[in-house]
Amino acid sequence: MYFNINSNYGFDDSLIIPNAEFETNIYALMYTRAISVGGNLGSISLIVPGAKVDAGVGNLPALQGKSSGLGDITLMGVFSLMGAPAYSKEEFSSYTPETIVDLLIAVTAPTGEYDADKLINLGTNRWSVRVGAPIMHFFSAGPGNSTSLEVQPSVTFFTDNDDTSLEQAPLYKLEAHLTHDFTMMFWGSVDAMFTAGGETTVNGLEKDNSQRSLGLGVSLGAFFSPTLGMTLSYGEIVSNNEHSQDGKMFRLTGKYLF
Repeated sequence: MYFNINSNYGFDDSLIIPNAEFETNIYALMYTRAISVGGNLGSISLIVPGAKVDAGVGNLPALQGKSSGLGDITLMGVFSLMGAPAYSKEEFSSYTPETIVDLLIAVTAPTGEYDADKLINLGTNRWSVRVGAPIMHFFSAGPGNSTSLEVQPSVTFFTDNDDTSLEQAPLYKLEAHLTHDFTMMFWGSVDAMFTAGGETTVNGLEKDNSQRSLGLGVSLGAFFSPTLGMTLSYGEIVSNNEHSQDGKMFRLTGKYLF
């Protein structure tokens, strides 16, 4: 995966710095293994990111900086609660999905590069746990003719960063994707993300900086073979308060199935 982000946040998109300008290039490897849990489909994913970040606030030299290296590693599990049985390849070929309800749990560990004396860090020096409930409904399903709506509410909890006496309240997100297969090879989606919460406290002082933002985007995907695919995505923030994300994002994702 490759991300190019021009915004008011760096590698950690939960911490916003008003009036800052970040250019962040993220390169990530993601390995996913499908599993069966109680007869239902599930998956375990490991995400290892690296990044290069250039940032500044205005033209002040003391508030300019850059960093590159490895970020925090994430382990994520998605487990179907309803609608996605763990079929064999033969059984799956005749399966027609309708409504699928999943449980998502993602744990991010403080493994990235971090130095409290640096202006910009790729590591966060704290743990985070994200819990979500992705729900997908298929209006039509079939080879090259599927239309679906996915809605994914989630909440992320953070431990404290003791080096900076930083605490952060839970961050809530509501993500949605309306997806349609144009052919067997090509598909597209309209995407949305609403974010709220995440107020921070430093040295016991509340910052009164709860976030509220709405981002919209589009994605186009292609499968070049049964095992090789690629997705292009673009998104930007269209509505926000002064403490929230602002800016634009471009993402390129390659997939190889084996």
